[in-house]
Amino acid sequence: MTGAGQDLGAGVRRGRMGWLVRQLPGRIWRGRPLRLLARALVTCLLALAVLHLVAGQPAAPALVTGLITWFGLTARSDLAPPRER
Repeated sequence: MTGAGQDLGAGVRRGRMGWLVRQLPGRIWRGRPLRLLARALVTCLLALAVLHLVAGQPAAPALVTGLITWFGLTARSDLAPPRER
């Protein structure tokens, strides 16, 4: 099945995805924005350090991907719960 009603890979419908994106700034503001900023800064600095220390080696993209995954999984704890529709 193809079309606008098709589910995305993660099982989130297109309309719901737009709602989630619109709610993100408010969730950051009502959550812990400074802690989230510190977490993002640490992730960026570690990614830059990895790219500098292991530049050109096959492990570099994997390490950066691991850092981004860590940020994505742990950043949710710094967001406020979503408001109901």
